[in-house]
Amino acid sequence: MRKMFIWILVASLMIAAVSAASSITFPGNKVKINLVNQIPDPVKPGEIFDLKVRVQVLSSPARENFVMEGLKIGLIEEYPFSVVESENVIRDLGSLRASEVRDVTYLVRIAVDAPDGVHRLRLYYSSDAESKVQPEGYLTINVRSLESTLAIASLKSEPEKIPAGSEAVLRFLLKNSATSSMRDIAVRLDLSNTPFTPLETSSEKRLGQLSPGLESEMVFKVITDTNAESKPYRVPVTLTYLDDQNNKFVRNDSIGLLVYSAPELDYAVDEAKVYRKGDTGEVIISVSNIGPSKAKFITLEVLPSDSYTVVTNDKAYLGNLDPDDFQTASFNLHVDEKSPVLGLKVLYKDAYNKDVEVHVDLPLKIYSSRTAAALGLVEPEFGVLQLLFVILLLIFLYHTYKGLRAKLTLGEALMRGFKRTLIQVGRAVLWFRWSKLKTLPARLRKMFREQS
Repeated sequence: MRKMFIWILVASLMIAAVSAASSITFPGNKVKINLVNQIPDPVKPGEIFDLKVRVQVLSSPARENFVMEGLKIGLIEEYPFSVVESENVIRDLGSLRASEVRDVTYLVRIAVDAPDGVHRLRLYYSSDAESKVQPEGYLTINVRSLESTLAIASLKSEPEKIPAGSEAVLRFLLKNSATSSMRDIAVRLDLSNTPFTPLETSSEKRLGQLSPGLESEMVFKVITDTNAESKPYRVPVTLTYLDDQNNKFVRNDSIGLLVYSAPELDYAVDEAKVYRKGDTGEVIISVSNIGPSKAKFITLEVLPSDSYTVVTNDKAYLGNLDPDDFQTASFNLHVDEKSPVLGLKVLYKDAYNKDVEVHVDLPLKIYSSRTAAALGLVEPEFGVLQLLFVILLLIFLYHTYKGLRAKLTLGEALMRGFKRTLIQVGRAVLWFRWSKLKTLPARLRKMFREQS
């Protein structure tokens, strides 16, 4: 019973306080001024607001047909309040009967240095019968520095540039720069229409209370889609909280997150029409984008080398290369060594237009003439050795044929051809001995004389 009495008493005091804050009474209980509204509510320091009040002439059994003649009200300009147009401080309402009301609106300015909180505003009235009756109460005006209360002071993304398919930690630093505590604080990320997904947490974080002047960090974990394009993404952020007077504030803002994956280019000799040292032909270089990021304005340049010579233009422009795409460039080269390595300088811009320069070495496969012919890359060459082999084969076949004509068996004819061929080779070798070679000039002169 006692507790109920205490609660009733507290409620009565609160109602009385609210009533006193929303209306003004005067001695004699003839006039009452009520607060209709203030726009905006709360109002910022240095701001102008509309103050709407309702003036009522009160009735009583003793004043049943009472009429107040020449009723005027005036706003008392006390810190931090001032009327924008000073001539409108006093308003003439004329004559009002008992229970009749009249609404009046003032344009009021708040001082720039007004502290946050509830401030008291007073009005007086006068009439033909009374002069400047002072109020017994006041109206309460809520002043709040809305732009410097609770805000996201900073955001840090770890890493700063998030690769596609990777995790990231977002750290929001909240700061309460007001003179009162904030509570029921919530930060919500709108990750729809972005390549980010919450990881190990929701897209909303809450904080019970933050005292004046203090900071608090809220941490979100996200993961980026594997196919996310490298570019900045805008993420809407909603900050909601209540102040010490239970006023709800909603701030809509946005943050920028960077997704970046370096282009991954793969280089290969797609086709080469130079197979041996000394050959000149076309070499086709293939450039493939095997990463998730686009490479733009690609230029290929063949660097000079002692192992080859660029016959045509040494530069080729490939343009842009999207992920999972490729381009080719063709160069004419003359190969000067057996194991040439093709040196390339690659220039391009990444998704954020940053210049990238890469140097690549690509070995060219060079073969011997015999290997190249065996692989079918070139036509076989008919050299001296091949000519000697054909001559020996003809000699062997000739003597074998003569053996068959002489009624020898096939085996005897083949043996005869083999022996005769060896004898012919031996004679040819002996012919080139020194004793023969030194008489060669004399015999040639004798032959020329006989012919002449």
